[in-house]
Formats: sequence, structure tokens, C-alpha cells
Amino acid sequence: MRLAATCCVGFLLILPRSAICQTLDYTPITPEQRVNWIVDGTVGPLSLLVVGPLGAAWQTAFNQPEEWGRTWSGAGKRYLQREADVAISNTLEAGVGALWGEEPRYVRMGHGSIGARARWAIKTAFVTQRRDGRLHPAWGRYVGNTVNNVIENAWLPPSATTAGQTITRSALGFATRIGGNAWEEFWPDAARLLHR
Repeated sequence: MRLAATCCVGFLLILPRSAICQTLDYTPITPEQRVNWIVDGTVGPLSLLVVGPLGAAWQTAFNQPEEWGRTWSGAGKRYLQREADVAISNTLEAGVGALWGEEPRYVRMGHGSIGARARWAIKTAFVTQRRDGRLHPAWGRYVGNTVNNVIENAWLPPSATTAGQTITRSALGFATRIGGNAWEEFWPDAARLLHR
């Protein structure tokens, strides 16, 4: 966990100061919206019917973890593992982030060049708005994305509980956050083009 936190802090050091201090037109999240974000991210249709099955299929294809095999039973275990992962991670992120008023949701840039918007999607995996609308390190996300992987070692098979695997899962958590941010940034525009 210390290494993951060091990597996150190291990433922040290479961000330009404007990346951490940028202000957006932002309305802070309410406690009710925070709970809804946890629930929707865990058992919402996108999570249950799209991301969960795709994640389980991907891990089954690569047989990760290998103890679960390339079977329907193994795919089911991977799907349930992913649901537990999201529930723990989201709850920790939203709960710990509430201490500082951190925004767990992705806030779209919605304008500018594709490159600027892609950089925003990457950057906001590591920083987030607080109540003042300014960007700060996403401490709740760091906790949610690292502590949940340590907790999961209690039920994962041995090949997935090494220090290296735990750190890899934490890194993949940030990579998938970047992918989710990019989806939320660009999909509304793509959907509008497809409807024309």
C-alpha cells in the first residue's frame, strides 16, 4: 500500500500546478448523490450487465487467477469478485472522500480539443474537485483503490495475493478509472453523432 501511495504522490509531482489548482463550473455532490454513486456503480445496469460480464470474460480468457480455471464456475467467481471489488472500492472512496468533500463522480470537460479532453480524463483519475471546485489529490480514491485490494486478499486464491499482484490490481484500478473517465468524456458526443 505504501508503494501505491508513493506512486500516486509521485504522479502528482509531475502534474503542472494548473492541473491541481484548476477551477471548473462545479456544484458539490450532496450526501444523497454520494450514496447513489456507490449504489449505481456497484449494482447499476452498466456495472451489472456490461462492465461486470466484460471484466469476467476478459479475466477468464486470460485465466486470471489461474486457480479458478477457464470454466463457467471460474467466470462466475470472477464476476462476483469484481462486484465485491467495486462495492468495497466505491464505498471507501466515497466515504473517505467525504471527509474532504471530494467528488467521486467524473466531471466532464465537455469542450476543447480531443487531446485536452483526453488529458483531463487521465488527470482526473488522480485529482478531483472538492467543495471549492478546485482540484486536489483524490485521497479517497487512493484509499478505495488500494485498501480494497488488500481486503480482497482475504478470499482471493494464493496466486492473486502476492504483493506484486496486489499492487498490479491497484494500478489496474487507476487504468480502468482512466478508461471510465474517457468513456464519460467522449461517449455523449459520439452518441449525438450516431443519432444524426
